[in-house]
Amino acid sequence: MRTLRGRKVSLQLLVVLVALSACTRSGIETGASEVKPVGALDAPSGVFGDLGRVCGPGSAKGKTAQGVSNNEIEVGTIADPGFVGRPGLNREIFDAALVFTRWCNAAGGIHGRKLQLNLRDARVTEYRARMLDACAEDFALVGGGGAFDGTGVRDRLECLLPDFAVFVVGAEARDAELLFQVGPTPMDSYPAGDIRWLAARYPTASAHVGAITAAYPAGILNQRQAEAAATANGMTIIYSGQYNATGEPTWIPVAQSLKVRGVRGLIWTGEPQNLARLEQALVDIDYELQWIRVDPNHYDASFLDAGGAAIKNTFMRADFVPFEQAVKQSATRQYLESFKRFLPKGRARTFLGLQAFSAWLLFAKSAGACGSQLTRRCLVENAEKIGSTGWTGGGLQSPVNVAAADPPQCFLMIEATAAGFRFPSVDRTDGIYNCDTKNVVRIPGAVRSGLRLVDVGREYSDLL
Repeated sequence: MRTLRGRKVSLQLLVVLVALSACTRSGIETGASEVKPVGALDAPSGVFGDLGRVCGPGSAKGKTAQGVSNNEIEVGTIADPGFVGRPGLNREIFDAALVFTRWCNAAGGIHGRKLQLNLRDARVTEYRARMLDACAEDFALVGGGGAFDGTGVRDRLECLLPDFAVFVVGAEARDAELLFQVGPTPMDSYPAGDIRWLAARYPTASAHVGAITAAYPAGILNQRQAEAAATANGMTIIYSGQYNATGEPTWIPVAQSLKVRGVRGLIWTGEPQNLARLEQALVDIDYELQWIRVDPNHYDASFLDAGGAAIKNTFMRADFVPFEQAVKQSATRQYLESFKRFLPKGRARTFLGLQAFSAWLLFAKSAGACGSQLTRRCLVENAEKIGSTGWTGGGLQSPVNVAAADPPQCFLMIEATAAGFRFPSVDRTDGIYNCDTKNVVRIPGAVRSGLRLVDVGREYSDLL
């Protein structure tokens, strides 16, 4: 993230519903009927991982900013679970928001102010409309992400709304001001530790690499970055293609195109359910790739359920502690226990859920450091300070400089198989991770060109 000229603020504002009511203000079912009332259990301490106290009681007072009152902090989370093309898309983002806000509020809120959560369902195509809703009501956005986030970034900056995002995809949205990401994805660099690992382990396949993604601008942008990272690591791209953004009626033609071109390693950029169908199509035509490289959003049991026995040779990087390796008393175990208590049927074991929780933690620590005088400027300045010291989400992830918005230099490998997730060996340098500056590739000719406050007629001094 940048200073006055370019501040990245991803705000994940935490809201616990009063008495764990059944719905948020959005009217979306929260699953609260599955959760015991807070009074039936000991209140959480508000301490998380190695962060110390994140939430707790206090005597904060005053309407210090939009969405902030004596008793509440109103925050929003945007995601796409209502998308008709894939109902439930990224629902874990909303689940993580519910769990964190319930946990935080049960501990006393942020200096006594309870978090009031607005779940804003963009349904993929309604992102700008939900952003305008957030501009009218929310103090900040926290722990969200939408497929068409580029349609709302101009409005977000015009209304001076900080955003603690889980992911950002659009060219204008990436590197925009007032944005914080606990897993930064800037335009000029790319995390490629897994690509380095694959190139070393499968040298033959490295000369026959294909890359495919969904046919929409953000997907193509991410694919081009992955291709550049592959080329920088000695791979040769022999095929680059796209599939329908809403999926294919049959994936056999896509599988055949890979076979005909002699692709041996595949860089896939997309959604897990579609990859599961492609892998089944590869089985149907009796063609096996040496490896398929995917993004961490495929660390999701639903991917294995959808693909079944067809899932093989599928690899991804991770810069977080896998659930299978979570030891007692660890931050990851605490995250899972929080889901068990506050949303038992929620989608806890997903990468996006874990990353969303980390973003919420960054927001809460930054807001808490403001004390009673909670303003957007204070929030942004504290997030820059806290995020510049090697943010780990209390131990959920490898260290990252959120303020500089640089991709993580640390990674471990995950392999998806029909029998579950496995963890191939890497040359560990820092605990479970391999950390090396070479794990981040600089994209030739790329610059950080996200939307700035000045582009919408605003200045940082307008932030109050």
